[in-house]
Amino acid sequence: MTGLVLATCDRALGPSGAAPEWVHLLPDGKMTGRDGRTFELADAAGLVLAFQSSSIDLPIDYEHQNDKPEAKLSGPVPAAGWIKELKADESGLWGRVEWTATAREMIGR
Repeated sequence: MTGLVLATCDRALGPSGAAPEWVHLLPDGKMTGRDGRTFELADAAGLVLAFQSSSIDLPIDYEHQNDKPEAKLSGPVPAAGWIKELKADESGLWGRVEWTATAREMIGR
């Protein structure tokens, strides 16, 4: 599968269960996903620069619908939010998310 981009979120909810503004997308270095696939964040700064130069927000959807062709063909794939900014630090890659009101409410439950 080429061109597939995945993210994991290990961020604790904020006060009162609020949706986090920043989510940890990938740890620095190598990682193994729950399904056994391995990934390596070799150039986080390069990813940040590529994101900034593209001027395109990255959608966050429900149930990975955007990765399923049948879901895209059967109707709209609603966004839960958009990654508006990336940053890299010693722990890896982070995304600043603007959540929809619906997603914010669902996360806060």
